[in-house]
Amino acid sequence: MHHAHVAALPWDEIHSPTKKFHSFSCNLSLALGGLRNVGPSGGGHPFDLQLRRIPAGAAVCPYHLHLAQWEFFVVRRGHGRVRTPDGFTDVKPGDAFFHPPGSPHQLFSTGPDELEVLIIADHPPLDACYYPDSDKWFLRPPGKLFRITETDYFDGEDPAPAGAPPSPFAPPPPALPIAPFTQRLVAIDSVPWEVWESPNKKFRSAYKGISEALGAKRNTPTGLGGHPFDLEVGRLDPGQCGCPYHSHSSQWELFLFHSGTATVRTPGGTQVFGPGELVLHPPGEAHQLTNTGPDELHYSLIADNPPTDIWHYPDSDKWGHSGTKKFFRATDVDYWDGEE
Repeated sequence: MHHAHVAALPWDEIHSPTKKFHSFSCNLSLALGGLRNVGPSGGGHPFDLQLRRIPAGAAVCPYHLHLAQWEFFVVRRGHGRVRTPDGFTDVKPGDAFFHPPGSPHQLFSTGPDELEVLIIADHPPLDACYYPDSDKWFLRPPGKLFRITETDYFDGEDPAPAGAPPSPFAPPPPALPIAPFTQRLVAIDSVPWEVWESPNKKFRSAYKGISEALGAKRNTPTGLGGHPFDLEVGRLDPGQCGCPYHSHSSQWELFLFHSGTATVRTPGGTQVFGPGELVLHPPGEAHQLTNTGPDELHYSLIADNPPTDIWHYPDSDKWGHSGTKKFFRATDVDYWDGEE
């Protein structure tokens, strides 16, 4: 289990020369042991979390789009305005919205006070950004900014004779349709609570599926309607346990506690956490969340969205499979059993 307290983390100031673009950044994933722009295959996390505070009148960054990266925003306080090809849309505390690859966007702080947002991004191994206002590109890796000067495919390799037509090359793929921004924006308060509980209510929790409210399909690849990560808002009543003690073979889960008292059980024992604390469970780590305080426990849960996952429940010695939604107990057999 990786743990951090938001109040104890540093804020880094980021700004352009005249502070037209100005923000303060607190990277939550780095505090939890993640690596910037490195996914799980390189020792990082499947998503990157950061808090951004944008002073009144400033923009967090230039108008841009990503070719590969997804970005999800939750407004925590202040008021802002989002620029997209659809125009400008005002956002307020409790609003959640996302930008898929290919969607230009920019966020401004428009209120008298700072705008604070939680930003969640996935970790594609390769990404490029385009800045329409300045007609430049950024490529990661290698981390270079440039403008494009068109040339021929064989330029510098095998010079073509004067007057020769351009070398044939495959045309670019058609752009994927992107939903209007108003369909990628939701007020969290407008999303109804759903209740999940066991037959005798030993395990019970209420949750709001924010990503699903924005059209995401759970446990579905991005090309088939899913998002690369999933956001839920959860609530536990005093004394309530959210689910059985379990681990995931593939899924990462990160909890950000907003209010109340959370007791988290892992193989290392139990620990108590309060508002503003973060807990990350990587795949393979068994965990369980219980409200041990006198008040409701409120939290956000961020998970990646693996297309399939295996669950293990140590207390009952059973397993589950996310794709089939089947639960079972394993009986050891030989590899060739039933074959030969």
